[in-house]
Amino acid sequence: MKQQITAIIPCFNEEKNIKDVVLKVEKYCDNIIIIDDASSDKSSEILKSISDDSNINVSVFRNDKNKGIGFSVKRGLFEALKLKSDIIIKIDGDGQHLPEDIPIFLDKINNENFDFIKGNRFLLKKNLKNMPFKKLLGNLIVTNLQKLISGNYFISDPNNGFLAFKSEIFDAIDIELLQNNYFFENSLLISASAHNFYIGEVGIDTIYSDEKSSIPMIRAGIKTLPTFLKLLFLKNFISARYNLSINSILFFLFWPLLLINLIYDIISVWVILIFIVVLYIMVDLLNYFNNKKT
Repeated sequence: MKQQITAIIPCFNEEKNIKDVVLKVEKYCDNIIIIDDASSDKSSEILKSISDDSNINVSVFRNDKNKGIGFSVKRGLFEALKLKSDIIIKIDGDGQHLPEDIPIFLDKINNENFDFIKGNRFLLKKNLKNMPFKKLLGNLIVTNLQKLISGNYFISDPNNGFLAFKSEIFDAIDIELLQNNYFFENSLLISASAHNFYIGEVGIDTIYSDEKSSIPMIRAGIKTLPTFLKLLFLKNFISARYNLSINSILFFLFWPLLLINLIYDIISVWVILIFIVVLYIMVDLLNYFNNKKT
């Protein structure tokens, strides 16, 4: 039986790129779901013409106001699941990713039985030469935070927005709990890791234009720590609920002890807290490498 492949393309003010992206993506998919996040340029008009002229099922949904890339992808996921899609591709509408790489994702899922595949810019050395230094530094910081928080020490490009996954992972993952903003990819990776799905990477080409990123880098940097703390709680909540893992027990033991000791300031308790942190990381590492498929 033929697989149903559905692509989700979030779009916000992409009048220069969206048509080219859609025309290339439709070569590899049965359905395309485009979420127009209240674009103020000519994107909506272009999407209307694409929808009318396409040879495959192209559905365009428009948010009543700008609600963020994560919200748009989540809306697309709900629509893709209605279509009984087997594999879902998520690719951005800004032309930064090459739709020609889609078969690489599909091969990885079908031939190696992965549940979730992420694109990785860093696996191809030529991308490092073209990547702006600010992006490279930001991704280095976020990647290492992500590894510690998710418990997945293999994935090296957690922010990458080119993804493919089996739709069945959402039998376990609660879409509503995923982030509505540009931390969507991070929250999806953390949720998938907490549920012990088989996650892999493929090297992809990335095109950097002269346009400024829509992600506000300074504001994103300020928001990173509290957002990742929230995601850390999410990961351990999932681990405790479904797996009752030792490290999630350590995690939820740590916080009341910390709050109490902020009041009483007992040296021996500080030592215990440091021991819990070290033990948590060690158990996390052991769990990951013991469960990792080879």
